[in-house]
Amino acid sequence: MKLSVVLVFILAFTVSSISSAAVKLRNSDSDSLDIQTKCGATETTTDTSIAGSTVADIGTGPCTVTVKKTSSSATAEDGQNLIIKEGKVAKE
Repeated sequence: MKLSVVLVFILAFTVSSISSAAVKLRNSDSDSLDIQTKCGATETTTDTSIAGSTVADIGTGPCTVTVKKTSSSATAEDGQNLIIKEGKVAKE
């Protein structure tokens, strides 16, 4: 019985660690911005947008984000955060 409780705790901790490892993008600008993202080993680039003053999980790293309006680009690994400020993206 104790072993199953410990296993459940370990599984719950592992799942929460995996979900918190995603790359997060924070848009500190008040305007919504069009961006391109490329995450993980895939060669696929996704066109999307992020609303102003929000935070979003963008995927499993490494992730590269490009702000279309300024062509500013930055890359982050799992567990790292990116921030958009004044139209430019950088590691936080």
